[in-house]
Amino acid sequence: MSTTLTFAMPRDEVIAQIGNVFWPVPDGAPLLHVTNDEGITDGGVVIYPTPGQPGYLWWLVDGVIPPQAAGDVTAELAEQIPGSVLELPPPPDENPTPPN
Repeated sequence: MSTTLTFAMPRDEVIAQIGNVFWPVPDGAPLLHVTNDEGITDGGVVIYPTPGQPGYLWWLVDGVIPPQAAGDVTAELAEQIPGSVLELPPPPDENPTPPN
């Protein structure tokens, strides 16, 4: 089982690290909502999958991990962060209404 560490940073500094490609969050992107005991909403979440080895950093903004250069937001990522909830975009409409 992995270990996680959440730390706080000013929101504007986190957004500067994420960059304008990933913030604001692109429409239809999966999001990972993170609740932690410290009440941290802006900062980072470091996941240590193997004790004693380097971890992976994911940026946290407004209590959400958006897509970022570290990779895609997936169910596997959600499993590694206690208290997180994955929000997937709705599937595309297979039978869209034709224009008039």
